[in-house]
Amino acid sequence: MKFKGETLFGNGIVSGELVVYREPLSFLGDVDGRNGVIRPINASIAGKVLAIPSSRGSTVGPYVMYQLSKYGKAPLVILSVKADTMLIIGAVMAQIPIMTNLPRDILNLSGGAIARVDLDRGEVYVNES
Repeated sequence: MKFKGETLFGNGIVSGELVVYREPLSFLGDVDGRNGVIRPINASIAGKVLAIPSSRGSTVGPYVMYQLSKYGKAPLVILSVKADTMLIIGAVMAQIPIMTNLPRDILNLSGGAIARVDLDRGEVYVNES
């Protein structure tokens, strides 16, 4: 499957295991910044492709994203349906590539699939087996 979005930060091609979180993600409340785990679903995002509808929460969220990067637990890239200002600031602070304006259908994919993200073209390719 191919999805078209808009790259806000980053370039090149990134490939990795897809983790899908179907609810708006609070980096402050839902993510363990030291271990790179989304608590509500007990899923590691370290070194993976993270797909979310959007983020929610406070101005502390970008610092949690920075913490993920500092401890080597950041996702390879964040894919979002809609990116708010805090998500964008956090991604840039933490040097995490981010793509937004993706179709909501991306959230229907199964976690564990391999996603290939072409940040230069704004395209995501997912091969679900």
